[in-house]
Amino acid sequence: MRSYTDEGIVIKRHNFGEADKIITLYTKSLGKITLMARGVRKLISKRAGSLDLFNQIKFHAVSGRGEMDTLTEVCLLTNYSAWKKHLGRVNIAYQLCELVDKLTADRQSHPEIYSILSLFLSQISSLGADWELKIENCKLKILTELGYWHEDKKHMGNLDDLIESLSERPLHAHKILIRLR
Repeated sequence: MRSYTDEGIVIKRHNFGEADKIITLYTKSLGKITLMARGVRKLISKRAGSLDLFNQIKFHAVSGRGEMDTLTEVCLLTNYSAWKKHLGRVNIAYQLCELVDKLTADRQSHPEIYSILSLFLSQISSLGADWELKIENCKLKILTELGYWHEDKKHMGNLDDLIESLSERPLHAHKILIRLR
């Protein structure tokens, strides 16, 4: 059995069975990975709080016989509790995590994407009136790093439409923010 340790940001999660969750992380060295977190939905689970969306964690995982690796240890690095109480700021974070999830392939390492995502999540609490411009710039940085955009090219039109056409799947987070206004 192969095991590994890395840092990652929780970009997606959903329930599986009665006590488990499937967690999608964007990691520093492996890129996007999906792990089975066994028993984290139980009331006595010590790992459950560390696996909230947008948390930055250090983790240990084991490769199993199945398709999905199993999460064995979790250490919370940052939980961004300062802005998680504000629905608008949570939606901003969700937009970026959704973008990273839809446009990156599993186990394709892009350390710069991890750095961009980590830096932006740490700056969400200090976003001012120009927050929409900062989100667009962050999305363009991610698209540029993934090779979908050239940094010298000017952006015209709706960036979310471009992202939807690239991923061939609809985005949901930006629509929620529009309803909140």
